[in-house]
Amino acid sequence: MTRVAVIGAGPAGLTAAYELAKHGRAPDVFEADEQVGGLSRTVRHRGYGFDIGGHRFFTKSAKVAGLWHELLGDDLLLRPRLSRIRYRDHYFDYPLKPLNALRGLGPAEALRVCASYAAARLAPHREERTFEQWVTNRFGRRLHEIFFKTYTEKVWGIPCEEISADWAAQRIRNLSLFEALRNAIFGNGRDGSGSIITTLIEQFHYPRLGPGMMWERCAERVVENGGAVHLGTRVERVAHRSGRVLAIEVRDRAQAGREMEVDELISTMPLRQLVRALDPAPPEAVRMAAERLRYRDYLAVNLIVARAE
Repeated sequence: MTRVAVIGAGPAGLTAAYELAKHGRAPDVFEADEQVGGLSRTVRHRGYGFDIGGHRFFTKSAKVAGLWHELLGDDLLLRPRLSRIRYRDHYFDYPLKPLNALRGLGPAEALRVCASYAAARLAPHREERTFEQWVTNRFGRRLHEIFFKTYTEKVWGIPCEEISADWAAQRIRNLSLFEALRNAIFGNGRDGSGSIITTLIEQFHYPRLGPGMMWERCAERVVENGGAVHLGTRVERVAHRSGRVLAIEVRDRAQAGREMEVDELISTMPLRQLVRALDPAPPEAVRMAAERLRYRDYLAVNLIVARAE
């Protein structure tokens, strides 16, 4: 039987393991943390569940939606979306609502935004290489500076002129100021061709006990189908030869190490750690490229409030 190992019990690793287990492949999943879910986990503390991020469940793929419902059934709830942007001490509904936006911006700022958008349409950037150019062409420089630039640089820690236009197209797909205003008036969440604008959805699915519930259920199904999920177990070495992985070395929470021969390996661990674990080590240029990769740290502060609601 083919021996398959999966590194990481986040959404990607567990989904791969679940599909393999359903087809009789019985994978071994190794997770360094003490619980599954990665950044989409739900942490339990004193009887409360804390979601590490919101992680709205929305997809245009019928196959992905089918997988979610297969795992959770009636525990995957449909919920209305309520999103707001805070700017100059005003909260703006998102997706945009005309009266709310005009009241918050005021007539002078609204005119500046519209004039900036008109200027961008008349004289757009001919090349869209950066996030800044991509957004300015679709929203105008004023709206880019007061919302997109500040928000994006705060979240990702990279200047907008250093972020690729391709990245912007993925994150703000199908959306422009014209489409946002059209949706604010007609309210169907679709672009001119009838496609759903992901950024403008007004409802989404959410697991009843938080996003971690999805991946806890997924891990259970992996085990039910013959696989194994090893928590608190870190992969420290990946032995390979001639383009094939031969074995992995793991260390559990008791610091006991063991080697496992594998025929196939799926890795979702950070690329820097994977490159460090390869044995023999890759060329110097590859190691240096991996070490230059930057990661954005994440800090969540959760409060327990002594009241029912």
